[in-house]
Amino acid sequence: MKLFFRTTIYTLLFIASAALFSANAGNPEPTPSKSINNTLSNLVNSEADVELQINNLLSFARRFRGVPYRYGGTSPKGFDCSGFTSYVYRNMGYSIPRTGRAQFADGERVERCNLKPGDLVFFAGRGGGPAIGHVGIVTAVDGNGQDFSFIHASCSRGITESHSTESYYRVRYRNACRIIKANPAATVAEEMIAESEKLLKSNEEELIKKESKNVITEQL
Repeated sequence: MKLFFRTTIYTLLFIASAALFSANAGNPEPTPSKSINNTLSNLVNSEADVELQINNLLSFARRFRGVPYRYGGTSPKGFDCSGFTSYVYRNMGYSIPRTGRAQFADGERVERCNLKPGDLVFFAGRGGGPAIGHVGIVTAVDGNGQDFSFIHASCSRGITESHSTESYYRVRYRNACRIIKANPAATVAEEMIAESEKLLKSNEEELIKKESKNVITEQL
């Protein structure tokens, strides 16, 4: 009986692995318009993987609070806005473009109502207008699903956390994109493995109960 259930587990694991392989095979190389080179491939991320990576990313980003703003800066000696976002992501294993406009062009666009921590958010510059002039990383999303906090390199305050309802940013928000995302096949595989483990445990417990009853009957 145990052999049967273990065989079932291995079969499910094989199916889960095949699902991952199939998903990855369909995307062997990024298209020319998507130049993001994820050395920690987001094709194998489950939801749990993504959550852990984002928590680590935000913890790393917050280490630099108080570092001064420096135009063209890309190091802890001083950052500009896109220099900061590219530095943080690069140190988490993701190579993204240097400029805010290129980061937006290469990322997966996200509607404001679907924002999550870790997403890049883009704003107009001081002069307003449609062009992207500033970028930050979402650190938290409010309960209304529209407003959010973000960490960024502010010209006046250096690396700091701000909120989308602040008057300066409220009127300048333009768009958002996602860099770290889950692969549905990985999530399904993870769920299948968890369910199969529960099934195995349940059936092993049932088998133990039956064997115990048999022993008691024999003793009587």
